[in-house]
Amino acid sequence: MAHAQTEAGNPLTADHLIPIGSGRQMNMVCTGHGSPTVVFEYGLGGHMLNWAKVQPAISAITRACFYDRAGYGSSEPSSRPMTAENVTNDLYWLIEKAGIGKPFVLAAHSLGGLYATFYTDRFPSQVAGLVLIDPSFARQDLDETAEEQTRAQRIYGNSQAALARCAALAHAHLLSAVNPNGCFSFPAGLPPNERDYLIRQFLNPFRWDAMLSESRNLHQAGALSEDEQEEQRAATSWGNKPVIVLTAGLAPKQPDQSEEEHQKNMAHWKAGHDKLAARSTHGESIAVGNASHTIQLDQPQAVIEAIEKVVTEVQADRANRR
Repeated sequence: MAHAQTEAGNPLTADHLIPIGSGRQMNMVCTGHGSPTVVFEYGLGGHMLNWAKVQPAISAITRACFYDRAGYGSSEPSSRPMTAENVTNDLYWLIEKAGIGKPFVLAAHSLGGLYATFYTDRFPSQVAGLVLIDPSFARQDLDETAEEQTRAQRIYGNSQAALARCAALAHAHLLSAVNPNGCFSFPAGLPPNERDYLIRQFLNPFRWDAMLSESRNLHQAGALSEDEQEEQRAATSWGNKPVIVLTAGLAPKQPDQSEEEHQKNMAHWKAGHDKLAARSTHGESIAVGNASHTIQLDQPQAVIEAIEKVVTEVQADRANRR
Protein backbone atom coordinates (compact mmCIF):
# COMPACT_ATOMS: atom_id res chain seq x y z
CA MET A 1 0.00 0.00 0.00
CA ALA A 2 1.38 3.43 -0.92
CA HIS A 3 2.13 5.81 1.89
CA ALA A 4 1.00 9.39 1.35
CA GLN A 5 2.06 12.47 3.21
CA THR A 6 0.78 15.93 2.34
CA GLU A 7 2.13 19.34 3.22
CA ALA A 8 0.78 22.83 2.91
CA GLY A 9 2.17 24.74 -0.04
CA ASN A 10 3.98 23.25 -3.01
CA PRO A 11 2.56 19.80 -3.86
CA LEU A 12 6.03 18.71 -5.03
CA THR A 13 7.22 18.63 -1.40
CA ALA A 14 4.74 15.87 -0.52
CA ASP A 15 5.61 12.17 -0.32
CA HIS A 16 3.77 9.34 -2.03
CA LEU A 17 5.75 6.14 -1.52
CA ILE A 18 5.00 3.25 -3.86
CA PRO A 19 6.35 -0.30 -3.36
CA ILE A 20 8.18 -1.38 -6.55
CA GLY A 21 9.20 -4.88 -5.45
CA SER A 22 12.18 -6.43 -3.65
CA GLY A 23 11.14 -4.57 -0.50
CA ARG A 24 11.90 -1.12 -1.93
CA GLN A 25 9.70 1.96 -2.19
CA MET A 26 10.03 4.97 -4.48
CA ASN A 27 8.46 8.40 -4.28
CA MET A 28 6.15 9.63 -7.04
CA VAL A 29 3.89 12.69 -6.80
CA CYS A 30 1.16 13.17 -9.41
CA THR A 31 -0.96 16.29 -9.94
CA GLY A 32 -3.68 17.20 -12.43
CA HIS A 33 -5.91 15.02 -14.58
CA GLY A 34 -5.94 13.94 -18.18
CA SER A 35 -4.08 11.91 -20.76
CA PRO A 36 -1.35 11.40 -21.77
CA THR A 37 0.41 11.57 -18.42
CA VAL A 38 3.68 13.49 -18.45
CA VAL A 39 6.42 11.82 -16.39
CA PHE A 40 9.26 14.13 -15.32
CA GLU A 41 12.91 13.08 -14.87
CA TYR A 42 15.34 15.57 -13.30
CA GLY A 43 19.10 15.71 -13.79
CA LEU A 44 22.13 14.73 -11.71
CA GLY A 45 21.75 16.17 -8.21
CA GLY A 46 18.21 17.33 -8.93
CA HIS A 47 15.06 17.34 -6.83
CA MET A 48 11.33 17.87 -7.25
CA LEU A 49 11.53 21.65 -6.92
CA ASN A 50 13.47 21.76 -10.20
CA TRP A 51 10.00 21.50 -11.77
CA ALA A 52 8.23 24.06 -9.56
CA LYS A 53 7.88 26.65 -12.35
CA VAL A 54 6.52 24.10 -14.82
CA GLN A 55 4.25 21.91 -12.69
CA PRO A 56 1.20 24.23 -12.34
CA ALA A 57 0.83 24.86 -16.08
CA ILE A 58 1.24 21.21 -17.09
CA SER A 59 -1.07 19.98 -14.32
CA ALA A 60 -3.72 22.35 -15.68
CA ILE A 61 -3.82 20.49 -19.02
CA THR A 62 -3.08 16.86 -18.10
CA ARG A 63 -1.77 14.54 -15.41
CA ALA A 64 1.83 15.27 -14.42
CA CYS A 65 3.95 12.82 -12.39
CA PHE A 66 7.26 13.63 -10.71
CA TYR A 67 9.49 11.06 -9.05
CA ASP A 68 12.69 10.64 -7.07
CA ARG A 69 15.28 8.19 -8.35
CA ALA A 70 16.70 5.61 -5.94
CA GLY A 71 18.43 7.34 -3.01
CA TYR A 72 17.04 10.76 -3.92
CA GLY A 73 14.31 12.50 -1.96
CA SER A 74 12.10 9.97 -0.21
CA SER A 75 12.93 7.08 -2.55
CA GLU A 76 14.83 4.27 -0.88
CA PRO A 77 18.36 3.59 -2.13
CA SER A 78 19.27 0.75 -4.44
CA SER A 79 22.05 -1.76 -3.76
CA ARG A 80 22.94 -1.57 -7.47
CA PRO A 81 25.03 1.11 -9.18
CA MET A 82 23.10 4.01 -10.68
CA THR A 83 23.62 3.07 -14.33
CA ALA A 84 21.17 3.99 -17.07
CA GLU A 85 19.96 0.38 -17.17
CA ASN A 86 19.32 0.18 -13.43
CA VAL A 87 17.68 3.62 -13.32
CA THR A 88 15.33 2.76 -16.18
CA ASN A 89 14.54 -0.63 -14.63
CA ASP A 90 13.43 1.22 -11.49
CA LEU A 91 11.32 3.63 -13.52
CA TYR A 92 9.72 0.74 -15.43
CA TRP A 93 8.54 -0.91 -12.21
CA LEU A 94 7.50 2.38 -10.65
CA ILE A 95 5.35 3.13 -13.71
CA GLU A 96 3.81 -0.35 -13.45
CA LYS A 97 3.09 -0.20 -9.72
CA ALA A 98 1.81 3.39 -9.85
CA GLY A 99 -0.65 2.46 -12.58
CA ILE A 100 0.52 5.18 -14.97
CA GLY A 101 -1.45 4.98 -18.22
CA LYS A 102 0.56 4.12 -21.31
CA PRO A 103 1.83 5.44 -23.54
CA PHE A 104 2.99 8.52 -21.63
CA VAL A 105 5.18 11.54 -22.38
CA LEU A 106 8.65 11.82 -20.85
CA ALA A 107 10.00 15.28 -19.97
CA ALA A 108 13.61 15.08 -18.85
CA HIS A 109 16.51 17.38 -17.99
CA SER A 110 20.29 16.92 -18.36
CA LEU A 111 21.39 13.41 -17.27
CA GLY A 112 17.68 12.63 -16.95
CA GLY A 113 17.54 13.24 -20.71
CA LEU A 114 19.94 10.36 -21.33
CA TYR A 115 17.84 8.16 -19.04
CA ALA A 116 14.66 9.18 -20.91
CA THR A 117 16.33 8.50 -24.26
CA PHE A 118 17.41 5.05 -23.07
CA TYR A 119 13.97 4.31 -21.61
CA THR A 120 12.35 5.16 -24.95
CA ASP A 121 14.81 2.90 -26.78
CA ARG A 122 14.14 0.00 -24.37
CA PHE A 123 10.37 0.39 -24.06
CA PRO A 124 9.23 2.20 -27.22
CA SER A 125 5.56 1.24 -26.93
CA GLN A 126 5.34 2.93 -23.51
CA VAL A 127 6.49 6.38 -24.64
CA ALA A 128 4.22 8.54 -26.77
CA GLY A 129 6.52 11.56 -26.96
CA LEU A 130 9.63 13.20 -25.53
CA VAL A 131 10.70 16.65 -24.33
CA LEU A 132 14.46 16.67 -23.65
CA ILE A 133 15.76 19.73 -21.82
CA ASP A 134 19.47 20.39 -22.48
CA PRO A 135 19.97 16.60 -22.33
CA SER A 136 23.12 14.56 -21.93
CA PHE A 137 23.74 12.17 -24.81
CA ALA A 138 26.11 9.39 -25.83
CA ARG A 139 29.45 10.58 -27.27
CA GLN A 140 28.95 14.06 -25.84
CA ASP A 141 32.64 14.38 -24.88
CA LEU A 142 34.37 12.44 -27.65
CA ASP A 143 35.26 15.40 -29.86
CA GLU A 144 37.59 16.90 -27.24
CA THR A 145 41.26 17.59 -27.87
CA ALA A 146 43.87 16.15 -25.52
CA GLU A 147 44.04 19.51 -23.75
CA GLU A 148 40.27 19.65 -23.37
CA GLN A 149 40.21 16.07 -22.06
CA THR A 150 42.82 16.96 -19.45
CA ARG A 151 40.78 19.97 -18.35
CA ALA A 152 37.56 17.96 -18.28
CA GLN A 153 39.20 15.18 -16.28
CA ARG A 154 40.46 17.71 -13.73
CA ILE A 155 36.98 19.24 -13.36
CA TYR A 156 35.44 15.78 -13.10
CA GLY A 157 38.01 14.65 -10.53
CA ASN A 158 37.34 17.71 -8.40
CA SER A 159 33.59 17.11 -8.66
CA GLN A 160 33.93 13.45 -7.64
CA ALA A 161 36.11 14.39 -4.67
CA ALA A 162 33.57 17.02 -3.55
CA LEU A 163 30.67 14.55 -3.82
CA ALA A 164 32.60 11.88 -1.92
CA ARG A 165 33.44 14.41 0.81
CA CYS A 166 29.83 15.50 1.19
CA ALA A 167 28.66 11.87 1.21
CA ALA A 168 31.09 11.09 4.03
CA LEU A 169 29.96 14.15 6.01
CA ALA A 170 26.29 13.23 5.51
CA HIS A 171 26.86 9.64 6.64
CA ALA A 172 28.66 10.97 9.72
CA HIS A 173 25.74 13.37 10.43
CA LEU A 174 28.08 16.34 10.06
CA LEU A 175 25.89 18.31 7.65
CA SER A 176 23.19 20.68 8.87
CA ALA A 177 21.25 23.69 7.67
CA VAL A 178 23.37 25.83 9.97
CA ASN A 179 26.64 24.21 8.89
CA PRO A 180 26.37 22.95 5.28
CA ASN A 181 30.17 22.49 5.10
CA GLY A 182 30.24 23.90 1.57
CA CYS A 183 28.01 21.07 0.27
CA PHE A 184 24.83 23.04 -0.44
CA SER A 185 23.12 26.41 -0.26
CA PHE A 186 19.56 27.69 -0.51
CA PRO A 187 18.00 30.10 -3.01
CA ALA A 188 16.91 33.36 -1.43
CA GLY A 189 13.27 33.84 -0.42
CA LEU A 190 12.23 30.19 -0.20
CA PRO A 191 8.93 29.48 1.58
CA PRO A 192 9.50 27.58 4.85
CA ASN A 193 8.09 24.27 3.60
CA GLU A 194 10.32 24.36 0.51
CA ARG A 195 13.38 25.15 2.62
CA ASP A 196 12.53 22.30 4.97
CA TYR A 197 12.09 20.03 1.95
CA LEU A 198 15.55 20.95 0.61
CA ILE A 199 17.17 20.47 4.01
CA ARG A 200 15.85 16.90 4.05
CA GLN A 201 17.30 16.32 0.59
CA PHE A 202 20.74 17.70 1.38
CA LEU A 203 21.13 15.92 4.71
CA ASN A 204 20.18 12.54 3.21
CA PRO A 205 23.45 10.54 2.80
CA PHE A 206 21.88 8.24 0.18
CA ARG A 207 21.32 11.22 -2.10
CA TRP A 208 25.05 11.93 -2.14
CA ASP A 209 25.79 8.24 -2.76
CA ALA A 210 23.36 8.23 -5.68
CA MET A 211 24.89 11.37 -7.18
CA LEU A 212 28.38 9.89 -6.88
CA SER A 213 27.31 6.66 -8.57
CA GLU A 214 25.43 8.47 -11.35
CA SER A 215 28.41 10.70 -12.02
CA ARG A 216 30.82 7.74 -12.17
CA ASN A 217 28.63 5.97 -14.70
CA LEU A 218 28.14 9.04 -16.89
CA HIS A 219 31.79 10.04 -17.39
CA GLN A 220 34.76 8.14 -18.77
CA ALA A 221 37.85 10.05 -19.90
CA GLY A 222 38.47 9.64 -23.64
CA ALA A 223 35.98 6.78 -24.00
CA LEU A 224 32.31 5.94 -23.80
CA SER A 225 31.05 5.69 -20.23
CA GLU A 226 28.87 2.84 -18.95
CA ASP A 227 25.71 4.91 -19.50
CA GLU A 228 26.80 5.92 -22.99
CA GLN A 229 27.60 2.34 -23.97
CA GLU A 230 24.22 1.17 -22.74
CA GLU A 231 22.43 3.90 -24.68
CA GLN A 232 24.46 3.31 -27.87
CA ARG A 233 23.65 -0.41 -27.82
CA ALA A 234 19.93 0.29 -27.45
CA ALA A 235 19.65 3.30 -29.78
CA THR A 236 16.87 3.01 -32.35
CA SER A 237 14.59 5.12 -34.51
CA TRP A 238 11.73 6.84 -32.71
CA GLY A 239 9.49 6.66 -35.75
CA ASN A 240 6.99 9.51 -35.79
CA LYS A 241 6.82 10.17 -32.04
CA PRO A 242 6.68 13.92 -31.31
CA VAL A 243 10.09 14.89 -29.90
CA ILE A 244 11.32 18.34 -28.88
CA VAL A 245 14.91 18.90 -27.77
CA LEU A 246 15.71 22.21 -26.07
CA THR A 247 19.29 23.53 -25.94
CA ALA A 248 20.48 26.20 -23.50
CA GLY A 249 21.58 29.38 -25.26
CA LEU A 250 23.96 30.26 -22.43
CA ALA A 251 26.85 28.00 -21.40
CA PRO A 252 29.65 28.98 -18.99
CA LYS A 253 33.17 29.24 -20.37
CA GLN A 254 35.92 27.70 -18.25
CA PRO A 255 38.57 30.22 -17.09
CA ASP A 256 41.35 28.51 -19.08
CA GLN A 257 39.20 27.81 -22.13
CA SER A 258 39.65 29.83 -25.32
CA GLU A 259 36.66 31.42 -26.99
CA GLU A 260 37.27 29.19 -30.02
CA GLU A 261 37.13 26.06 -27.85
CA HIS A 262 34.01 27.34 -26.10
CA GLN A 263 32.19 27.98 -29.38
CA LYS A 264 33.25 24.59 -30.75
CA ASN A 265 31.92 22.82 -27.66
CA MET A 266 28.63 24.70 -27.83
CA ALA A 267 28.27 23.73 -31.51
CA HIS A 268 29.02 20.07 -30.66
CA TRP A 269 26.41 20.14 -27.88
CA LYS A 270 23.77 21.56 -30.23
CA ALA A 271 24.68 19.08 -32.97
CA GLY A 272 24.18 16.22 -30.52
CA HIS A 273 20.74 17.58 -29.71
CA ASP A 274 19.96 17.92 -33.41
CA LYS A 275 20.79 14.23 -33.86
CA LEU A 276 18.50 13.26 -31.01
CA ALA A 277 15.61 15.18 -32.56
CA ALA A 278 16.36 13.63 -35.97
CA ARG A 279 15.66 10.17 -34.58
CA SER A 280 11.99 11.03 -35.07
CA THR A 281 10.28 12.19 -38.23
CA HIS A 282 8.42 14.61 -35.92
CA GLY A 283 11.49 15.88 -34.06
CA GLU A 284 12.43 19.50 -33.38
CA SER A 285 15.69 20.88 -31.98
CA ILE A 286 15.30 24.37 -30.50
CA ALA A 287 17.88 26.72 -28.97
CA VAL A 288 16.48 28.68 -26.02
CA GLY A 289 18.13 32.08 -25.73
CA ASN A 290 18.89 33.68 -22.37
CA ALA A 291 18.71 30.31 -20.60
CA SER A 292 21.45 28.42 -18.81
CA HIS A 293 21.53 24.63 -18.44
CA THR A 294 18.44 24.71 -16.17
CA ILE A 295 16.08 25.98 -18.85
CA GLN A 296 13.05 24.98 -16.76
CA LEU A 297 14.09 27.54 -14.13
CA ASP A 298 15.48 30.28 -16.41
CA GLN A 299 12.89 30.12 -19.19
CA PRO A 300 10.09 27.90 -17.90
CA GLN A 301 7.65 29.07 -20.55
CA ALA A 302 9.84 27.48 -23.26
CA VAL A 303 9.60 24.13 -21.45
CA ILE A 304 5.86 24.52 -20.82
CA GLU A 305 5.19 25.29 -24.49
CA ALA A 306 7.29 22.32 -25.65
CA ILE A 307 5.44 19.91 -23.34
CA GLU A 308 2.05 21.37 -24.29
CA LYS A 309 2.89 20.93 -27.98
CA VAL A 310 3.93 17.29 -27.55
CA VAL A 311 0.87 16.51 -25.41
CA THR A 312 -1.42 18.14 -28.00
CA GLU A 313 0.20 16.15 -30.84
CA VAL A 314 -0.21 12.89 -28.90
CA GLN A 315 -3.86 13.71 -28.21
CA ALA A 316 -4.50 14.60 -31.86
CA ASP A 317 -2.88 11.37 -33.04
CA ARG A 318 -5.10 9.35 -30.70
CA ALA A 319 -8.20 11.17 -31.94
CA ASN A 320 -7.26 10.46 -35.57
CA ARG A 321 -6.94 6.74 -34.85
CA ARG A 322 -10.45 6.46 -33.48
